[in-house]
Amino acid sequence: MKPRCAGCSKRIAKGEPDLILRQVAPENPTRTALRLVYHVRCNAAALERASEIPALWHMTHRYIDAEAN
Repeated sequence: MKPRCAGCSKRIAKGEPDLILRQVAPENPTRTALRLVYHVRCNAAALERASEIPALWHMTHRYIDAEAN
């Protein structure tokens, strides 16, 4: 199943790079409490989401080319 962008709600194609925003669980920093996927063009929505909720966030930019990751 193709993921949907949390910013614009459109599907993210396999051949398109994406951003993964993970909120770290406060009780256990090795676990992810929330995982959101965004288009690269929707990075402003991802940054806004991370700045409005006070928590530790981790953002990963996944590329199409496996060597670039």
